[in-house]
Amino acid sequence: MRRIRRSERGFALVETIVAFLVLAIGLASIGASMALAIRSDARLEARRTATQLARSRLEAAGIAETLTPGRRTGGAGKRTWSETVTAVATGPATPAGAQASSPIGLRAYWVEVTVDIGDGGAARLAALKLARVSTP
Repeated sequence: MRRIRRSERGFALVETIVAFLVLAIGLASIGASMALAIRSDARLEARRTATQLARSRLEAAGIAETLTPGRRTGGAGKRTWSETVTAVATGPATPAGAQASSPIGLRAYWVEVTVDIGDGGAARLAALKLARVSTP
């Protein structure tokens, strides 16, 4: 019968437990990193969708509906949006409540669109729009 040397005995129980512990910590950190990446990707996709909706609303302002100062709200799917239109004075000062007339027949409006993302954030876009002055 051959005698087993000390170096040939194999792994001790403590060494095996430590190896499994190191492996478990490594796998847990990889899992946490993957979960963080998935959450970040979902947030980025939500922000991208909200920005596309805001851009669409901003481009439609003055085309799909007339520009009138005030605030409008609405929804598209799971997203809610608000659109604020403010008249911009481009000519000489006028009395309060009076419409400034433009020599070229255009009136300027500041349009700001905000789309709620859902996690407390929002996508905001704004632009200066020109609209023809309607003559009665």
